[in-house]
Amino acid sequence: MDMSKRPTEASAPAPRYRQVADALRAAIDAGRLADNEALPSERELTEQHQVSRDTIRKAVRLLEDHGLVYSDHGRGTFVAPALVRRMSRYIDGFSEDTRQRGGVPSQRILNLEFSPATMAIAQLLQLESGHPLTRVRRVRLTNGVPIGLHDAYFPLPPGVKLALQEVERARSLYQLLMERAGFAPVEAVENLFAASADAEEARLLGVPEGAPLLVCERITLSERREPIEYCLMKYVSSYRYSARITQSSRLA
Repeated sequence: MDMSKRPTEASAPAPRYRQVADALRAAIDAGRLADNEALPSERELTEQHQVSRDTIRKAVRLLEDHGLVYSDHGRGTFVAPALVRRMSRYIDGFSEDTRQRGGVPSQRILNLEFSPATMAIAQLLQLESGHPLTRVRRVRLTNGVPIGLHDAYFPLPPGVKLALQEVERARSLYQLLMERAGFAPVEAVENLFAASADAEEARLLGVPEGAPLLVCERITLSERREPIEYCLMKYVSSYRYSARITQSSRLA
């Protein structure tokens, strides 16, 4: 199979169960559904959203997978407490995560370029070596203070190009990619390790050379579980990284 011809997510509307899940999540975020409050019944949700019960079940299961709700057998499905929701790795990106922590996110674009995929990155993204990628390298800031460096690579659909000005103005790069390229991140695989800041990283982050950094390699997956982004993220030691770990299969 020629991986360079792997289809990219189309900019079609999200499936109905995703739309229902997003609507329920918005209600939770806005406080219309409180911590530990029961979700409306399946019958109420099917009538409210004009969808089948199977669609409602898929939407609720998606929210449960993301740690936003939990099921109590025989009683129903309830909104997860705020602490649990905050620690869930729902793919919001740095900007949304920072806002949820009460900070003001911003960015400084270091470069936006179009370059062929190296052998290593092509393998991670399941593409042929040399496949054209969009690379965005940024300094991420919270309340004006440099927090991290993000170096992201995206295989965009043919004919879609990002301009530096629109990336600089974007409230969220993920949101921009959703609007321009049908980018639909739903899951990520991450590898965490420590490293020391080199001279350039120290200068950009305002830390001494050799200072410890938290490094996160992320491969973001689409709804079809296809890789759509590789990002190398490096954070200063004061950055708090939270993750929620669940058991997805029964242990023998």
